[in-house]
Amino acid sequence: MTSLDTTPRSGADTFVRYAMLASAVIAPLTLGLALLLAPGDITAEGAAYVGGFIAEADSYPASAWLSALSAITIIPGALAVARVARAGRPALGLVAMILAFVMIVPVGGNSDDVLYAGVQAGVDPATLTKIYTAYGESLPTSIFGMSFFLGLLGFLLLGVAALLGRTAPRWAAITLIVAPVLVPVPWFAGLGGLAAGGAWLLMAIGMGGVALGLLNDR
Repeated sequence: MTSLDTTPRSGADTFVRYAMLASAVIAPLTLGLALLLAPGDITAEGAAYVGGFIAEADSYPASAWLSALSAITIIPGALAVARVARAGRPALGLVAMILAFVMIVPVGGNSDDVLYAGVQAGVDPATLTKIYTAYGESLPTSIFGMSFFLGLLGFLLLGVAALLGRTAPRWAAITLIVAPVLVPVPWFAGLGGLAAGGAWLLMAIGMGGVALGLLNDR
């Protein structure tokens, strides 16, 4: 496994590296837990999703807080993975990092927040379903919903860069290549929250494993 640098490290630099490594694990892990705790069937659509959410809305706050923690840690975590990947394959790593950040940088709101607010306000299910559908399909920024797949491609390419550049453990790079492919599968196949959470657990293993390259000395 190739070293990232040969310069002596200060205590602050060592702390930052460990913090970035921790973020690379925490971000996908907490998102996976948020999916497991989310109300209703997260892989359902339309009225079925809204109905399930309304029935179990009390579980949303815990899921929301976990999602917030994931949002806070995903940027340093992604930067950790990108730094390792770019060390061996700079061009590929840069392209992959840009694509990954397409998913990370928020360009829209959270439809679940809208649903929860509607439940708290006593909006009837039929109206709430219309609002939910319009929120996902009729906003000027709705097109950016597809950017999620570009972000997954970015993380996959970060795994490829880390594998080709030999800057991370081989098992970790391969895991980071496989995990982004599995993330959307539960939605396409209707497999439910357990499968969705499991895919993000695999992402946590892959991202954390690649970020281990930050600790590598020559």
